[in-house]
Amino acid sequence: MSPIGLRHGNHIHTAGDGRGLRRVKVDGREVDRVIYADTRKGIVRHHDKPSRLHKHGKRVIERTKRGKVEVEFI
Repeated sequence: MSPIGLRHGNHIHTAGDGRGLRRVKVDGREVDRVIYADTRKGIVRHHDKPSRLHKHGKRVIERTKRGKVEVEFI
């Protein structure tokens, strides 16, 4: 497990924390392209499919979903 994963605790999951692939669900529905998931706060940050750029083209637009967050390791 990476030091980043240990620093955040087991309830925060990020794409680069080194804990492997995961399946993330919000209120029972699977969410793809997740960047950040917090099971305590019930927050998931993800990209749209297909990805959309901000109008000035500097970053990819992210969306936030809230609800009961479940994370399964694959």
